[in-house]
Amino acid sequence: MQQRERLAASMSERGLDVMVLTHPNDVLYVTGYTSVLERWQLQEPLAAAIVFADPARPVILALPEALVGLLAVLESQGRPDRADELRVFDFFTFCEVMRALDPHAPATSIGEEALRMYGQRVRGACEHDIIDAIVAALQDHGLGSARAGFDDLRVGEHVRSRYRDGELEVRDGLDAVVRARVVKTPSELAEMREVGKVADLCMKAAVDALQPGVTWDEVQYRTADAMTRLDVIPVDEGAMLFGGAFKGEFMPELFRTRHNRALEDGQIVILEVQGTHKGWWIDINRTATMGPPSTDYQKLHDDLRDAFLEMVDHMKPGNSTADLAPMCWERLRSRGVPVPEKTMVIAHGVGYMTLEMPQPYPNMGLHGNDGFTLEENMVISLDCLYFGGALGPCHMENVHIIEADGAVSIYDTPLELCGPR
Repeated sequence: MQQRERLAASMSERGLDVMVLTHPNDVLYVTGYTSVLERWQLQEPLAAAIVFADPARPVILALPEALVGLLAVLESQGRPDRADELRVFDFFTFCEVMRALDPHAPATSIGEEALRMYGQRVRGACEHDIIDAIVAALQDHGLGSARAGFDDLRVGEHVRSRYRDGELEVRDGLDAVVRARVVKTPSELAEMREVGKVADLCMKAAVDALQPGVTWDEVQYRTADAMTRLDVIPVDEGAMLFGGAFKGEFMPELFRTRHNRALEDGQIVILEVQGTHKGWWIDINRTATMGPPSTDYQKLHDDLRDAFLEMVDHMKPGNSTADLAPMCWERLRSRGVPVPEKTMVIAHGVGYMTLEMPQPYPNMGLHGNDGFTLEENMVISLDCLYFGGALGPCHMENVHIIEADGAVSIYDTPLELCGPR
C-alpha cells in the first residue's frame, strides 16, 4: 500500500514509532474508510487509523461495531478499505441494539457479509469508546514505550492517560501525515484525473445556469442540483464560493450570500465551483459576464489569462511557488493593468482537503505565502484572483498535476471569459 509507505517515510523522518489518525481525511487516506457520520463534523472522532513504523505490524481501522457492514458496502461499490485489522467500539447504545437477538428478523446479504467480515478481521473485544479501542490495539500489539504521533493531540492525551504497557510519548503528527498526502500515488493521480472530468461538467452546469433574468440564488440552486446528480457533494447548498449581495448591491467577489434578484446585463459573475467527488475536492474557477464584456474588461481577462499561463509554465519540479505572484504582477504591469498588486496568487495542494498546504501548521496566515518547492506528483491548484476596482474583479483557477516536465491541468474547461451572449 503506497499510502502506508509514504506515511512510514514521513514517520521515519520524525522518529515516530506509531501514528494514530482520527481526522476523517487522514483515516480515509490510510484506510480508504469513510461514512456519512463523518459529515456530521463532530468534535469527537468516530473512526481511527493506526499505522506502525514496523511494516510487519498491521494497519488498523477502529470504527463503531455497527458499521462493520458498511465496509462490505464500500467493497461492493469498488472502494474496498485497506485496513489489515479491525477494532470495534460502541456508538451510544446503537451497537447494543444491533446485537439484540430478533427471531423475526430475516437474513440479509449485508448481514451475512458483515458477520463474515467481523469473524475474519475483527480482533479484541468491543470497547466502550474509541480511546479504549486505540489503547487496546496498541497494547495487544506489544507497542510498549514509544513515540506516538497524533493528528489530534486531545486524542493523544486521552490515549496516554489510559495506556498501561509503558510510557507513551505523545507528539504532534499532523505535519507528518499532511506531508505524506501532498505527493500523490499513481492510483490517486488516476482518480484525480477522473475527478477533473466531473469538475468540467460541474462548471458547464454553472455556466449554463447563467441565463438572462435568472436570479443569483437560482443559479446556485441549479448548479448544486446538477452537481448532486453527478455524484458530487457541493461545498454547501450554494455550490459556489463567491457572489452575493449586501444591502441589495450585488458584489461578485463577496463570499457567497443570498441575492434573490435577477442578474443584470453587464454584471460580472465569479463561478468558483467547489465540492467533493469520491472524497476528492473539486476547485475550479472561471469568470463570466452577463452579456458581452466591454473591450477593456475583455483585455483585462486576457491579460490575466496570459499571466496565469506564464505561471503554469513555471510550475515544474524544483521550482518554488514563491516566484509565482511577483511573476504575475510584473506581467500585468507590463500590460498596463491597473494596480497589479491587487492580484492574489495562491498555490496550494488539493486532495481530500481543498487547501492541503505542504508548509508546517499553522499555514493559513502569511506563512502560507512563503511558498514551497514543487515535487513531481504533487496536485497543485493555481488560484489567481484580481480584485482591481477600475474594471472589476476577474478570477481563474485550475488544479494541476506536477509531472516531470511541468504542470498539466486536470480540467479541460477553456480559460476564457464565459456567460450568456
